[in-house]
Amino acid sequence: MDPETQAVAVQMLERAGKINSVQVLIEENSLLNKRSIYKPLDGTSSTDLDDFPHLSLDDLRNITMGVYQVKQAPAYTKEHTDDDGGYELMACRDFPDLLRVKIQSRHSKNAIHTLWIQYTSDTGNIRGWYCTCKVGARVVGCCAHVASVLWFLGWKRHLPEDQLGKPGLASSCLNASSSSGTFSSNDPLEE
Repeated sequence: MDPETQAVAVQMLERAGKINSVQVLIEENSLLNKRSIYKPLDGTSSTDLDDFPHLSLDDLRNITMGVYQVKQAPAYTKEHTDDDGGYELMACRDFPDLLRVKIQSRHSKNAIHTLWIQYTSDTGNIRGWYCTCKVGARVVGCCAHVASVLWFLGWKRHLPEDQLGKPGLASSCLNASSSSGTFSSNDPLEE
């Protein structure tokens, strides 16, 4: 096994032993059912979420533990953005570093998933995530819902305007064969 693959395997094993701290926070504070503690944000605004971490494609691949969700993120984001071109985001008043997003299931018109992303603005790290979908509580990688929001907030909205409309940008940037294959050593999850 080459050293890079071995490093990823070690990282996966370390994450597998952790609990989902965001899920615990949501459940212990009954944040799933409380509506009044959230305020709307504009993900396309330069002032709202200016403290959200800027993510590189390597950071996203590190969070997702591969390229599958990262490659799906542009199409998934396009399907789930509102008329203004951004996700409908909510900030938690009790936990200012916690975002909530409601997202329609791609597979069922009747299913809506709620996801949370917790981040640290001073260090620029994604601390964790939780989604109510079937695989949304995992800590080894993340579901496509979380990946699409991270891709949009952490990477796409920071691209220069002239790059946003270029055809093939997402596929060329997200092509696994053009990637360095390395992962950032920053662990996005807290213990």
